[in-house]
Amino acid sequence: MKSEAALRPRFNLDIALAALTAAGITAGVFLSLGMDDATLSELCGVAGKLSLAASGGGAKIFLGSFCGVGAILVAAFFCGFCAVAQPIELFLAAFRGLGLGICVRGIYLEENIFAAMAAFLPFAVLSTGVLILSEREAFRLSMRYFALSSTDENRLGIKNEIHDYTARFLIYALLLAILSALDSLIAGALV
Repeated sequence: MKSEAALRPRFNLDIALAALTAAGITAGVFLSLGMDDATLSELCGVAGKLSLAASGGGAKIFLGSFCGVGAILVAAFFCGFCAVAQPIELFLAAFRGLGLGICVRGIYLEENIFAAMAAFLPFAVLSTGVLILSEREAFRLSMRYFALSSTDENRLGIKNEIHDYTARFLIYALLLAILSALDSLIAGALV
């Protein structure tokens, strides 16, 4: 007979982060219903991105894209070093989804919806995937710190874990930089 612990469903962090992102997107769409069209279009930023691309502002597009997702990446990185930051890490996924939900509705206000979708969706989807991976790593490290602080477990192995954690976040930052450069190139190709 299976034990009671084996019958309990396990917490799947990837599904939780994806579900929180989807819930954030839904909340963002509902929140955007009360906004006027000008504000929604401004928050979406696709028209601004395409006009920057038309005037040769590819570097500004890169910086805007990278700084937006980079702020969430840095927040997730530092949350990983806190033993009780798990709710904040989950909130970061929902917060990203909230912004995407507002932007999704703003896309439909653009004159050329297909160009707006092409300028928005690839970067939004791929960068959100990278951010979910980073939030998963931060959650795991903060759970490790929580386990270390609540037990008398050997702390010698944490140095290697922090080294690996930092290396992964550098890779995530590099991926986000590459995606931001591609976002700038796509916007340039669309105008």
